[in-house]
Amino acid sequence: MSKLKEVCAYVRVSTERQEELSPDSQIRLLKDYASQHNMLLTHIYVEEHGISGKNASKRPAFQEMVAMCKDKSHPYDAILLWKFSRFARNIDESTYYKSILRKKCNVDVISISEPIIEGMYGRLIEMVIEWSDEFYLHNLSGEVMRGMTQKALQGGYNAMAPLGYTKKRGSQNIPEIAEKEADIVKRIFDMYTSEKRALSDIATLLNREGCRTKRGGLFETRTVKYILENPFYIGRVRWNYFDKKRNKRKREEDVIISRGKHAPIISEQQFAQANRRLAEGRDCSGYGKRRTAAASGHWLSSLYKCSACGASLAYQKGKYPYFVCWRKGKGLCDKGNYISEKKAVQTILDILECLAKEGLHFNYIYDSNASIQPQTACMQKELKSIDNKLLRVKEAYINEIDTLEEYRQNKAALLERADTLRKSIAQAKEDAAVPPASQKCMDCNKIIDALKSDSLDSLTKANALRQVIERLEWNQETGHLKVVLAK
Repeated sequence: MSKLKEVCAYVRVSTERQEELSPDSQIRLLKDYASQHNMLLTHIYVEEHGISGKNASKRPAFQEMVAMCKDKSHPYDAILLWKFSRFARNIDESTYYKSILRKKCNVDVISISEPIIEGMYGRLIEMVIEWSDEFYLHNLSGEVMRGMTQKALQGGYNAMAPLGYTKKRGSQNIPEIAEKEADIVKRIFDMYTSEKRALSDIATLLNREGCRTKRGGLFETRTVKYILENPFYIGRVRWNYFDKKRNKRKREEDVIISRGKHAPIISEQQFAQANRRLAEGRDCSGYGKRRTAAASGHWLSSLYKCSACGASLAYQKGKYPYFVCWRKGKGLCDKGNYISEKKAVQTILDILECLAKEGLHFNYIYDSNASIQPQTACMQKELKSIDNKLLRVKEAYINEIDTLEEYRQNKAALLERADTLRKSIAQAKEDAAVPPASQKCMDCNKIIDALKSDSLDSLTKANALRQVIERLEWNQETGHLKVVLAK
């Protein structure tokens, strides 16, 4: 009598084949096979339904099984599968893992429905089966894309119905107008084309009235813009216009726009009018862009806060520079508090002069090293993240996701980057080093002088001011300013 083999089983059910056996059916056949071939089935690894076999790193049950097979206790002599396609749909990963299991762990991989003869010819047949499965998966993806493209060319819709429409389950169902949502869409177009409102103002008004997007979220500038640009509202179907992997729109010649089978909500004339105005807006300098504090370089950036929502007042350059709540530009703030740069600066100086007269003095060490902090902060943050990355690439190697050579290359690249960052940080500190003799104490009057100085840079002024003031909450409507002093 042959030796009793101890085996495990691996079960995975994909969603692309209708003839796929259920997990219970696979388990029953695997148990029958084990009992008929003098095998002791001690564990069954079951992947959650619908997990793809294309990438082994995304299959937790598979990774657990491989880890157990590599254990020194040698718990299994073989792995039972219903089909080889259950093991992997990627020929490279399949070959890699099977090589490790068979050669290093002495664990065989057996398909109970695809019997293979012993020797090299058997391995060749096995590879042919796996190539066939991988080709099927690749071909299926192409067929699905071609089918969806053909459907779009014929006016069919492949996605979730946008705001203003509802669509029942089933590929043949045509989206129908949802009256309440459609009224919101009509109002958006009217506010933009007839009332000439800004995108952010439209979003603000809709949110204030309790209107919500298709997914139940708040309206933003980009949400309103997407609706105004969507040809679905004039009875057209747009397909293949956005690349999710690259997070950008595709070329116009690659986009499919065809006449749909659904009823329009907006007239073609109003849609064209809206898109002409959008095009004119994009040609304006700075349209749709918000300057960050770092880009503006103003020493008051992020110090002034909106009293309504708490967001920072972003600095806007121009002939008449000013600070304005950045959430207002996205339609997320009702008030949108605003203050001119001239008034903001003078207000700060007045506050400091008032504090100086009251005899409130603050010790401030003038340190030019503070000016390099923004330069080194990002490098320090990246350097800290490299430690985590080193742990992850090591874990990827241990879990057999990466080969030893790939692990060595990734580790070397990360260590080289860390060394470069350390040298850059050290050099920056050396360049900005100030002898202790150059340090001096400053009270409110000294800080006022520093802010008025033309020789000091913006970062030095910002660091000096923040020793005294933590934030300023500005209410444009009442003219009230709440000053929070630094602790």
